[in-house]
Amino acid sequence: MPATPKPQPVNKLAGTLRHRLLLAIESFKVLDKVMLGKALTLAEETHAKQTRRPTKENPTQAAPYIVHPMRVALIITEELELKEPIAIAAALLHDTVEASNGKVTIAYIEEHFGRPIAMMVSILTKPTFKETATKEEKQQKLRIYHERISQASVETKLVKLADRLDNVRDAAELLDKGFQLRYLEQTRAFYLPIADVSDSYLFDELSLACERLEHELKYG
Repeated sequence: MPATPKPQPVNKLAGTLRHRLLLAIESFKVLDKVMLGKALTLAEETHAKQTRRPTKENPTQAAPYIVHPMRVALIITEELELKEPIAIAAALLHDTVEASNGKVTIAYIEEHFGRPIAMMVSILTKPTFKETATKEEKQQKLRIYHERISQASVETKLVKLADRLDNVRDAAELLDKGFQLRYLEQTRAFYLPIADVSDSYLFDELSLACERLEHELKYG
């Protein structure tokens, strides 16, 4: 497992991750590199003005949101050593539809990146809720979302588990205890069982991340 990088100023972190990602795909075929470059550009444009949640280390200067999809892609390429362009593209694009206010659609992704990537992003895109939605309606949508993931292809599950792993690792540094607790409970109830039958590395890492998050909730 790669050594955990030392914290960096948020204005440098995105650039460092981008450099690592470009190095990770350097040996890919030219057309795959071009496609992944387009996916990275779309993700950067979509998330340009968005930030992550404030952390203990940076309570007033949140990290740019783009660090998350890049870290998910790096979990795929560096930690899982999966050199699959479709999975890497889906990792980069997995939040673009819900974060774009309708500017990026599944149809747009299919047109520019192909049906396999669009299908993965469609499954990975979280449901939206109307302001008037009841708790039961939200729970029903989430159940359908979780069922789609549990029935998805192995690669789609790996991207979702990498997404969850990065978020749980990040959650240990957050200030919002209520969010941390909900995230921990949801991860253990739904994502750990999927990881257990999908990939031993992701199961182990997700378990460790949950233990760290639980420790932070108790003693942080």
